[in-house]
Amino acid sequence: MNPPKVVLDTNVIIAALRSRRGASFRLVSLVDSGKFETNLSVPLVLEYEATIRAQQHELGLEGCVPILV
Repeated sequence: MNPPKVVLDTNVIIAALRSRRGASFRLVSLVDSGKFETNLSVPLVLEYEATIRAQQHELGLEGCVPILV
Protein backbone atom coordinates (compact mmCIF):
# COMPACT_ATOMS: atom_id res chain seq x y z
CA MET A 1 0.00 0.00 0.00
CA ASN A 2 1.35 3.42 -0.96
CA PRO A 3 1.74 6.05 1.78
CA PRO A 4 -0.67 8.99 1.65
CA LYS A 5 0.47 12.05 -0.29
CA VAL A 6 0.48 15.34 1.61
CA VAL A 7 1.24 18.99 0.97
CA LEU A 8 2.57 20.86 4.00
CA ASP A 9 1.01 24.30 4.07
CA THR A 10 3.29 27.23 4.76
CA ASN A 11 1.52 27.75 8.10
CA VAL A 12 2.59 24.26 9.16
CA ILE A 13 6.24 25.00 8.34
CA ILE A 14 6.14 28.32 10.23
CA ALA A 15 4.42 26.76 13.25
CA ALA A 16 7.04 23.99 13.30
CA LEU A 17 9.82 26.61 13.28
CA ARG A 18 8.14 28.51 16.12
CA SER A 19 7.69 25.57 18.50
CA ARG A 20 8.85 21.98 18.94
CA ARG A 21 5.83 21.15 21.07
CA GLY A 22 3.02 21.13 18.53
CA ALA A 23 1.55 18.90 15.87
CA SER A 24 3.20 20.96 13.12
CA PHE A 25 6.69 20.13 14.39
CA ARG A 26 5.71 16.48 14.68
CA LEU A 27 4.52 16.44 11.05
CA VAL A 28 7.66 18.15 9.78
CA SER A 29 9.87 15.79 11.77
CA LEU A 30 8.12 12.82 10.09
CA VAL A 31 8.91 14.01 6.54
CA ASP A 32 11.62 11.37 5.96
CA SER A 33 9.87 8.63 7.92
CA GLY A 34 8.06 7.02 4.98
CA LYS A 35 4.69 7.45 6.71
CA PHE A 36 3.61 9.86 3.99
CA GLU A 37 4.90 11.26 0.72
CA THR A 38 5.47 15.01 0.64
CA ASN A 39 4.43 16.80 -2.54
CA LEU A 40 6.18 20.06 -3.39
CA SER A 41 6.11 22.53 -6.23
CA VAL A 42 8.43 25.38 -7.13
CA PRO A 43 5.78 28.00 -6.23
CA LEU A 44 5.24 26.35 -2.84
CA VAL A 45 8.96 26.31 -2.02
CA LEU A 46 9.18 29.97 -3.07
CA GLU A 47 6.26 30.73 -0.75
CA TYR A 48 8.06 28.91 2.10
CA GLU A 49 11.16 30.98 1.40
CA ALA A 50 9.35 34.33 1.18
CA THR A 51 7.38 33.70 4.36
CA ILE A 52 10.42 32.55 6.33
CA ARG A 53 12.43 35.54 5.10
CA ALA A 54 9.62 37.92 6.11
CA GLN A 55 9.43 36.37 9.59
CA GLN A 56 13.10 35.52 10.13
CA HIS A 57 13.45 38.04 12.98
CA GLU A 58 10.43 36.63 14.86
CA LEU A 59 11.66 33.08 14.22
CA GLY A 60 15.18 33.86 15.45
CA LEU A 61 16.69 33.05 12.06
CA GLU A 62 18.37 36.34 11.12
CA GLY A 63 21.81 35.81 9.70
CA CYS A 64 21.09 32.27 8.55
CA VAL A 65 22.11 31.10 5.12
CA PRO A 66 19.40 31.85 2.55
CA ILE A 67 17.21 28.91 1.56
CA LEU A 68 17.52 29.68 -2.14
CA VAL A 69 20.17 31.76 -3.81
